[in-house]
Amino acid sequence: MEVLGTYWLRRILARIASVVVYEAQDTRTGMPVMVLKGAQGVPVAAEGVLPLLEETPEAWVLEWPIGAVPLSQYLGVADLERLEHWVGEMARILASLKAKGVPHAPIPELCLVKGKRVWLAGVGLKELSGEPEKALAVLARALAGERYPEFPLRETLERIEAKEDPLEVLFSGPARAHGVQEAKDLTPETPGQEAQPLRDASSKPKEEPKLPFSSRKVLSVDPVSEPLEGQEVSPTQETTPPEGKTPSRPRVIRIEEPEEPSFTVVEPPRPRRRSLLLGLLGAVVLLGLALMLLRPSSTSGGGYVMEFRTDPPTERAEVFLLEAPEGSRMAPGQLLLTAPGRAEFDQKGVYRLRIRVAGRDPVDYLLEVPGPPLVIRVR
Repeated sequence: MEVLGTYWLRRILARIASVVVYEAQDTRTGMPVMVLKGAQGVPVAAEGVLPLLEETPEAWVLEWPIGAVPLSQYLGVADLERLEHWVGEMARILASLKAKGVPHAPIPELCLVKGKRVWLAGVGLKELSGEPEKALAVLARALAGERYPEFPLRETLERIEAKEDPLEVLFSGPARAHGVQEAKDLTPETPGQEAQPLRDASSKPKEEPKLPFSSRKVLSVDPVSEPLEGQEVSPTQETTPPEGKTPSRPRVIRIEEPEEPSFTVVEPPRPRRRSLLLGLLGAVVLLGLALMLLRPSSTSGGGYVMEFRTDPPTERAEVFLLEAPEGSRMAPGQLLLTAPGRAEFDQKGVYRLRIRVAGRDPVDYLLEVPGPPLVIRVR
C-alpha cells in the first residue's frame, strides 16, 4: 500500500518504461482516479481523453469515470460486436488527435470503457508516442484473441496497418459502403422496371384486420335473390342464384353460441379475512419486540467508528495516531488498534496514521473520517 500526497495508490495497472500507472483513490472525496507516476510530456485535453485533475513534478492525476473499467479486462474474451464499436470510437479519437499533431499509440491498460463510451488515458506521454494505426490493429488482435479471424473489421485494420487506408474508414467508410449497397439493391436492371416496386407495394391488397374473439360468430355464404311472397323456395334455389340475375344482397347466417360454459363452475372458498389480519398483526408485534431486544446499545457516544482490515486476514498491523484534525481530543502517538478491528474517532476530518507490520517498514497514511473501511494489504 502506497500513498502519494492525498491519493491512495490501490494497485498497479501497467509499467511503461519509467512510468508506473496506478488505480488510485482520492482520500478527500473518495472518488477513483488514475495516477501516472513519473510521467514526462505535455498532457493533452481533447474529446475522448481522460481529463487532467492535477499535475505535479512526480505524477499526473487523471479523472476516472465511475463504472469504467480498463480494456485489459477483456483481453482475448471481448465480444466481437462490442469490439467493433470500441474500435470505431478509438479510431475517431486517434484520428482527431493525429489531426492536431499528437500521434498516440494506445495500450489496453490505459483505455477505459463503460458501455459504448471509450476514453484514452496518458495522451501526451513520451512513452506512448507512436503510430496509432499499428497500435489500434495490435489492440484489436489482443482483445479478440482466437476469434480475430472472424472479426468483421479484420481486413480493414490490416489495410490501415499497411497505410493503404486512413483511420477515417473505420467510423465513416462502412456507413457509405452500406448506403451504396442498398442503392444497388434498389436499382432496377431495366428502365421498364423502374416504377415496378412502387406499383407492387401500392397494389398489394391490405390484409383485413383480425376481429377480436367473441361468443357470437358470423358466417357469410353465397348471395341469393329474395323470394316473392307466396312462392315456395326449394333448398337448391335457396343456395343457387338464378342464371343471368345479380343477387341483391348477401345472406348472413348467424350461429349463436351459449355464453355460459358447458361445465360447472366451482368457485374457490373465500379466505377468512379476520383470521388473516389477526395473524399478520401478531407477526408485526413479534417482529417489533425482536428488533427491540436485539438492537445493540449505542456505545460510540457520538464518535465515528472506522473499520480496519488486513489482506490476508491472518496478518496483524499496529495503527498509531500521528496527527489529528482541529477540535479532536485524541492524543498523538497513541496506539489506536491492532488490525483487523475497529477504532473510534471523535471528530470528522483527516487523520495522519502510521501503520506498522512486523518485518516491514512503517507506512504513513492520511485517513478521511468518516469513510469506507481501510484494507491493509501485506505483500
